[in-house]
Amino acid sequence: MTTILFDVDGVFLSEERCFDVSALTVEELLYSPRYLNLDGSKFRTDYTNEEISGIRSTIFADDRVLKRFKEAGLNSNWDMLFITFALMYIDILKQENLNLAGVDVTDLNAVGDMLGEVTVDPEAVVEFISRENFTKDEIYRALIEYAGTLQNLEDPDVFKMYGPIWNQGHFKYQEWYLGSELVEADTGKPAEELQKTGFIYDEEWIVEPEAIKEMLQGLKAQGYIVGVATGRPRQETLLPFYEVGLMDVFEERRVSTASEVMDAEDRSTAAYALTKPHPFSYLWSLYVQNEALFEAAVDGRNESDEQIFIVGDSVADFYCADKIGAVFIATLTGLTGDDIISTFDELNVPKEQMLKNVLGVPELVETLVK
Repeated sequence: MTTILFDVDGVFLSEERCFDVSALTVEELLYSPRYLNLDGSKFRTDYTNEEISGIRSTIFADDRVLKRFKEAGLNSNWDMLFITFALMYIDILKQENLNLAGVDVTDLNAVGDMLGEVTVDPEAVVEFISRENFTKDEIYRALIEYAGTLQNLEDPDVFKMYGPIWNQGHFKYQEWYLGSELVEADTGKPAEELQKTGFIYDEEWIVEPEAIKEMLQGLKAQGYIVGVATGRPRQETLLPFYEVGLMDVFEERRVSTASEVMDAEDRSTAAYALTKPHPFSYLWSLYVQNEALFEAAVDGRNESDEQIFIVGDSVADFYCADKIGAVFIATLTGLTGDDIISTFDELNVPKEQMLKNVLGVPELVETLVK
């Protein structure tokens, strides 16, 4: 039996809107009157595409921040936007040299009232994350250590993954992406801003979805099992898939998303994150979300005797494949395009396993299947 597991962003769907939303989220946390309110006149809930491009270019330093995160195997937009904002926030607090004794730094609005004229410096983010070849876990450890250098900060762990500041960024991202009407069903929290239409209705497919569907149906007709493992939440995965008919191809239990990962992290006693580059999501699809194999997936253990292919665009996907002994197939359709070839070369990914797009998977798999 052969199973082929696909990432979504950078493989089926363009990552561009996700990165745009990440930038808008950081912008809101910095400038909205509800949050730091550095310049409330800058914040709106509707922007032209040109304005969004400008915001993203500024927040992520012409995408250099995003590319560095990708090189480190950090694949979650929630993590990327949070670390970006957290580093900017810490840099602002250092500029003001605030004595944080007794200050709740998670109350961004209250802290904003304490600030004078400050500079938001994306280059400080670039400099920090470029200090060394961080892995995802190392970036978080370094971030908390950096927060600990603030004057009399009582608990640097407020800057940890899934901490109170991370959760604010997560909610704002979901509000932007899903829109004001859908965010409560996803997060359990009603929208703060009521005019956000939602970027989920403006998805960009890398190749025509009908061609993707035909390709997947062809794989299934040849006896291959197909599944998905994505850093998107479930709702953000299923809505576009249902819209173009891809869920006619995928069995729902073969679709593992960030929602299943977060649920697993809540249920597990593991002292590490289960987001990529941990292979949990790929294993959970492989195991058809079988509870009897939950601990194996949490431990990153491949207990299947199937041949497995993982199709992804990122270093994080490569690490997942390497961990579970899967054959990695790279699509050169992510953020960095062909620029990532040199990175995959260093990781010893064969040139023939780097594809211009996902439609090349069937022909390649035919040559590699045992």
